[in-house]
Amino acid sequence: MEIKYSREDLIEICKEAVVPFREWGDRDSYSAQRSVESIYQGLMANIPYTYKIEGNTIWMTFEGVTDDHITELNKYSLDIDSLEDYREVYGYEDEMFDGEGIDWHSSYLGTYMPTRERLNEGGDWY
Repeated sequence: MEIKYSREDLIEICKEAVVPFREWGDRDSYSAQRSVESIYQGLMANIPYTYKIEGNTIWMTFEGVTDDHITELNKYSLDIDSLEDYREVYGYEDEMFDGEGIDWHSSYLGTYMPTRERLNEGGDWY
């Protein structure tokens, strides 16, 4: 049976996927946290989207982004710890922490997030 997520379901997963920097591992790194925030912003701004599920990952793609959507995006954020706080404690590890989420002015408007099941398992959500 294929799992179906509503916009509201996806928004709730985004909120729950945020973890404190001391728990960042692989895919729940700063880069992944910013990706989840991008998805959250797109969903909250009512941008049309499609998704596909591969294993424990939801691949999201947004389409038809307008200037009004871009303005609306800036109204939404998640409480993500800063990369500076992480580096103050752990130093610079590698580039996996350097991402900034979706660039809403680019031609590709996609990224990933964990499934509900993956979040329920706990730990690093890749």
